[in-house]
Amino acid sequence: AAAAAPAGLAGHNGRYRLKGFVSHMGTSTSCGHYVCHLRLPDGRWALFNDEKVTLSEDPPFELGYMFFYESAP
Repeated sequence: AAAAAPAGLAGHNGRYRLKGFVSHMGTSTSCGHYVCHLRLPDGRWALFNDEKVTLSEDPPFELGYMFFYESAP
């Protein structure tokens, strides 16, 4: 038998959208560092690289290590 959905999830439509992801910048895992890409409310993407935050014109989704999703209507 299927378990009941936890409180707060009952009635959720099961749809999600990508909110952000972490990728690695560098030639190997022993060289470089990780950065975060987040979708802005207007749909553009921002790149968070230490103290520097810039718009990301072409986010490298294929290089993502960890992806973050949010519930979609």
